[in-house]
Amino acid sequence: MTAPHADSPNQLAPARAGNQPASSLRDIRKNVEINIGKACNNRCVFCIDGLPKAEDRSYMPWEQMQAELERFYIDGYRSVGFLGGEPTTYPRIVDAVAHARALGFTRVAIATNATKLRLEHFTDRILAAGLTRITVSMHGHTAELEDKLTRVPGNFDKKCAAIRMIVAKRKADPSLLPDGLSVNIVLNGWNQPHLTRMMRFFYEDLGVDDLRVNFIRPEGYAEGDADLTAQYKVVVPNLIKAVVLAETHFRKVFTFGGFPLCVLPKALRSNHALLSRYMGEFRDLSTACSIRSEGGDLIPPGKVPVAGSWTQQPKSSTVRFDAGQQRARFNWQDRKRHDLKGHPRGCASCDLEPICEGVWKGYLEIWGDSEFRPVKLEETALASLPVQQGAPVAR
Repeated sequence: MTAPHADSPNQLAPARAGNQPASSLRDIRKNVEINIGKACNNRCVFCIDGLPKAEDRSYMPWEQMQAELERFYIDGYRSVGFLGGEPTTYPRIVDAVAHARALGFTRVAIATNATKLRLEHFTDRILAAGLTRITVSMHGHTAELEDKLTRVPGNFDKKCAAIRMIVAKRKADPSLLPDGLSVNIVLNGWNQPHLTRMMRFFYEDLGVDDLRVNFIRPEGYAEGDADLTAQYKVVVPNLIKAVVLAETHFRKVFTFGGFPLCVLPKALRSNHALLSRYMGEFRDLSTACSIRSEGGDLIPPGKVPVAGSWTQQPKSSTVRFDAGQQRARFNWQDRKRHDLKGHPRGCASCDLEPICEGVWKGYLEIWGDSEFRPVKLEETALASLPVQQGAPVAR
């Protein structure tokens, strides 16, 4: 292993103190997500990458992958996830998993659409290399809905086959994937009416015991799309039905992300135990990201800032751009709060502001900020939930 990089503190962009709410449910391992390239075998209608340039679709050189894993391991990271695009299309993804384990990473994950995982020989190889967690991106409980969202005919059947096989392998050998198998749903205007039916499908039909729903981030293909980006007031009632079902019937892991606290009903945000159990931000690992970049992380590539728009922003204080490596590195929680999400007018007088990330700017571009209202701390049970390390987030 090489010696620590002299520029490590700046290049790795350490998390700011207090950028996550304190939670006893959070895995304490520092996590890094490494983007291997934006090539993908799906064409999801909400993909934030839209149509990546040819160089963005190229894969991370193997020598750079090795160095990046070493860089973060030296800095104390023990959890790593591989992202795309689609990471299973990376020719050396199995080698990357094995190298991470050899270095000493104890949690090694992939976020995948799982279509390649239906091939048993490939799945056996990547599991044998030391993979400890799989997160499957799947967004519908029927072939019609899933294939419409991913724009690849037959996707639903391929994903179901992969998940069923992995579930069966874990039942036969409980030591496989010690950090879990989960399904991650991007909750959008097309699938949100079916959320409770999706829960039943994934839990009961496919045998998954960990489900995460993330509110759509309206960028890339979904930018400006009000049909795909339903308003919170439409989505939240279905989300609450899902929470009730998770609490009273399924009793499996269910979390949600991307919902500002003020849009949640008082009965949820005022219940310490419920909120920390179901709101994903109270469980998510502290996560650094390493992505291929040409330095266009201040304003998305191709964007022309419009004065007064939510996408107008000053120079990022969270991204560290490495021109030599052509990579951007940042803490994900900081990146969301300070660059990617906006803070509606009501946030200025909201007592929950220190533990709330805000609202995706793309959502605010579509719907504005009139639906968001400040919340008083005394109306909640959050007084006992200080931010991590007990410090407010710098603005």
